[in-house]
Amino acid sequence: MVQSTIVVVGATGDLGGRIAKALIGRSSEVRALVRHNTASEKLASLRSLGATVVEADLSSVAEIKKATAGAACVVSTLSGLRDVIVDVQTALLEGALEAGVPHFIPSDFCISFTKMAPGQGRRMKFCSGCIGPALAKSQAFSMCWPFQAKPR
Repeated sequence: MVQSTIVVVGATGDLGGRIAKALIGRSSEVRALVRHNTASEKLASLRSLGATVVEADLSSVAEIKKATAGAACVVSTLSGLRDVIVDVQTALLEGALEAGVPHFIPSDFCISFTKMAPGQGRRMKFCSGCIGPALAKSQAFSMCWPFQAKPR
């Protein structure tokens, strides 16, 4: 069985850490994409789980392209306002697209997944204006939008 690499962006956070741990628990190969200057104890924790850690400037399409090359999917678990959810994720999407990654799962799973009842979630709607018309129309890329958030 060929293992697919899944890139998890935001794996040092609560949600990203849970996703990385769950993927590793299911024998997935996880590449944690982290910002430069991430605390060494957070990197050590990811490595102890079995993740490969790659540092990159999350605003650099070129660095993201290099960091996501060969992956089957990029999962973004970043949180923040427009500068993160739209601007940084646009760079992530562009870099992943340039690297030939076939799947991208964007962040914004829910406002606060820790305060939701199991099975509760908000509907996600794809906004092509947020990520740019060229990427939205791309036939080579699938956008995966989760519809339910279930806390642990």
